[in-house]
Amino acid sequence: MDKNRGFTLIEFMVVISVVFLFLGTILPRYNDFASQTKLRSEASKVLDIFELAKKKAISADLFDKNCTNFTGYRTTVAVSNYSLKFCCNSICSTVQNFNLSTNVTFITGIGDFNFTPLMINPNFISNTIQIKSSIINKCINISVSPIGVLELNETLISC
Repeated sequence: MDKNRGFTLIEFMVVISVVFLFLGTILPRYNDFASQTKLRSEASKVLDIFELAKKKAISADLFDKNCTNFTGYRTTVAVSNYSLKFCCNSICSTVQNFNLSTNVTFITGIGDFNFTPLMINPNFISNTIQIKSSIINKCINISVSPIGVLELNETLISC
């Protein structure tokens, strides 16, 4: 009584089909999750730079030690990048530029956000910075209060 202990071609094909169906449903969800994580990460980086500008302005951290009329720090937001700037005598020089990841752009809040020394009369272009991922067509918001309180809303919204 010799029995074969292998799999038939039909059994093998059924197992392969089940695996492909499983992968077909899991991979799109994984890609969405990865894009959502990327968008949240970008928003967190933007928030960190805004907080840095605010802290440097409050502490009067002089990037240029020869500055005699410190007017604060500025973050300038464009569609796909943003920068941190040091302002002296109302002339701002770039400290560092930052680029957003591919397929991530700013929707609102494009312009200058001026953080003045001791946060006396800060000047912001907008009270909301909206960042969009074109892959998942979702946005995330950073709110900016008139006195410079920054808050990241982690909830993704359709945009």
